[in-house]
Amino acid sequence: MAEETTNPVQTAPAEEAPPAAPAAREAVLTAALTAPPARPDTAPRKGSPLLAFLTVLLILVGVADLALWGLAGFYFLGGP
Repeated sequence: MAEETTNPVQTAPAEEAPPAAPAAREAVLTAALTAPPARPDTAPRKGSPLLAFLTVLLILVGVADLALWGLAGFYFLGGP
């Protein structure tokens, strides 16, 4: 009987990144600390006409739905 043998996967030794020069690291930190903070866009956004149309359509569908449920409830409960 032959025994099955497997070889472990060999990996290349990890290469270490050279440490950043202190002057470069200090320059990056100084730039990050002196940069002004990011502000959100303060300009008002203009709404799309499609958004206004869809909003009105959604409201109308809601009103129609409410009216139909009211009518169905009126007849279900045995109105006059």
